[in-house]
Amino acid sequence: MSDWKSAISRRPFLAGAIAAAAAAAIGAGAYEAGLFRARPKGPYGDLLSSLGDPDDAPALGRAYLAQSRNFDAKTVAAQLRTRLSGQSLREVLGTDVTGNQIAEAGGWVLPETLALLCALAAVNT
Repeated sequence: MSDWKSAISRRPFLAGAIAAAAAAAIGAGAYEAGLFRARPKGPYGDLLSSLGDPDDAPALGRAYLAQSRNFDAKTVAAQLRTRLSGQSLREVLGTDVTGNQIAEAGGWVLPETLALLCALAAVNT
């Protein structure tokens, strides 16, 4: 038997290995839940935090704004806050699709709420 095997008994080693695996699983879960991601700043950061990847949204938002005539960011933000209160973004987007509330931005057909969020991301930067 080698020296390290006799110095470490099986139970403490297994307990340490299980604790390390549990800590890694908790850390991975917290990362996936977005606890370590930076929250978007600015007046619309609360709305933009619902986007999975707010870094790509401004480009799509600029395409939407290029075709939009009357876009008032404050009014849109208030409407989105009301629309998103008590519902997840996924639920609201599903309602948009089933209600045929869609928008076009740069050749993409999107649920209206997503297009408006992207437009807010464009004016928020």
